[in-house]
Amino acid sequence: MKTIVKILLLALLLMPQAALAQEKHKPTKEERLAAKQLAQAEKEKAEQEEYQRKHAPKETDVVYIFGVGTNFTDSTVYLTEVQPIPYLKLTKKNKFLPYRADFSGQLKDYLIEKYQMQYETTCVFFDINRKKLSKRLYKLKKRYLDLGTSNLVVVTADEFKFEKPEYENLLF
Repeated sequence: MKTIVKILLLALLLMPQAALAQEKHKPTKEERLAAKQLAQAEKEKAEQEEYQRKHAPKETDVVYIFGVGTNFTDSTVYLTEVQPIPYLKLTKKNKFLPYRADFSGQLKDYLIEKYQMQYETTCVFFDINRKKLSKRLYKLKKRYLDLGTSNLVVVTADEFKFEKPEYENLLF
């Protein structure tokens, strides 16, 4: 028991000296630079998390989309139905659809797989208003049908469905 008391008394006597030794230690240039870089990285991470939280798509954010695929040497035109893509927002600055090239690529891959159409040109149309987009689809169908030279193939949502690509650390 006396040994434990002696050790505790010795620790109490040495504690202030250890604290003083730490106070006298000045950080080196490398230590200051490392601390500054760590603080900057933490600040950037906090800003990125705040931006993602603030601009993350909500459940109510829906973009409607349909696609067109055609080969300029063929008379067949492929049109998809209007489909909702949930949890997706248009970019703030330009009101563009993020991943639009990926959506177009999905349609092209489907046409290659299903119809063996190697040289299809595909594009997608999008809007946050389903009614406006349906009107645009109707006008496009009417244009191709009025020409009379095109075979129109409607690809239903049961056959093909656009899927939102998932990328990490990509902010819009």
